Amino acid sequence: MKNWLCLCAALLMLPACAPRVVKPDAGVDVVAGEGRLSERESRMFERTEFDLGGRIAISDGDDGGSGRFEWQQRGQAYTLRFVAPVSGRSWRLEVQPGQALLIESNGAVRVANSAEELLQRELHWHLPAEALRYWVLGMRAPGASSELEFGDDGELALLRQSGWEIRYVEFDRSQDPPLPRKVFARSGEHQVRIAVRKWTFR
Repeated sequence: MKNWLCLCAALLMLPACAPRVVKPDAGVDVVAGEGRLSERESRMFERTEFDLGGRIAISDGDDGGSGRFEWQQRGQAYTLRFVAPVSGRSWRLEVQPGQALLIESNGAVRVANSAEELLQRELHWHLPAEALRYWVLGMRAPGASSELEFGDDGELALLRQSGWEIRYVEFDRSQDPPLPRKVFARSGEHQVRIAVRKWTFR
């Protein structure tokens, strides 16, 4: 399965975009930024059912993969569908507390206790799926300390948490509150880039 994931060059398929400027010492009102973030989190924690779709690219510095994805969150359970751009090969990740299933397009089913364990074992993807559910909403994942930096517009620009550095490159301001449109996450050589094309809340 690893062969079809060796698509590091496909990382370039995501729109190139320089991260938003972070100027923590240039007059950015950190207190106001933290207040704005806390307000966002209090509102977004109530939205436990949503769909989002777009493109995702993952790399560990040597191997990688990219493609279209759809994420369906239903309370504590979620489904992540992925389709590779060239081969068209697909898989579906179904997660509920205590169990994760990876279902391939050929019908094969893999099982593990968590999404992280399953993706690492079967796809060699270092993907913090549980925390990512919060990061893509522009929130801090609960239960872990964090460091924050804000842009001149007061929006969250950089989040450091659980050994990852998450940069918020662009927000969709048609949403209330504005939601991340481009999210770049890095932990050492591991990178995850997400470009969201649509949001739907239930």
